[in-house]
Amino acid sequence: MNTELMTLNDRINALKTRASTPIEVWQPEPNESLIGEYIGSQKRVGVYGENYQILIKDENGQTTAAWLTPWLKENLKAQDATEGDLVAITYLGKKQSPAGRSYNAYSLMVDKV
Repeated sequence: MNTELMTLNDRINALKTRASTPIEVWQPEPNESLIGEYIGSQKRVGVYGENYQILIKDENGQTTAAWLTPWLKENLKAQDATEGDLVAITYLGKKQSPAGRSYNAYSLMVDKV
């Protein structure tokens, strides 16, 4: 029972820490990178409706959330990114598809644990 209580207390303290630490949403400029440890994801509602954000912790311990585009989702999966891996997401700016639609272009690198 004491172990269960300790686990609950640890979980509560971890949640308090997370709740008191603000998570910034990445608003990149062209050629800006977000680099750090992939620590998870969260579902949020933004300008374009409900979607997921990837959570990245940098070398200073700051957690930043980045909206996951379909391209980023596919490439995180293709590179088998899992929590604990290092990731570098670089915003390449606005591009235009062959069909003439504007989109946000990114590059992604994953350094596996």
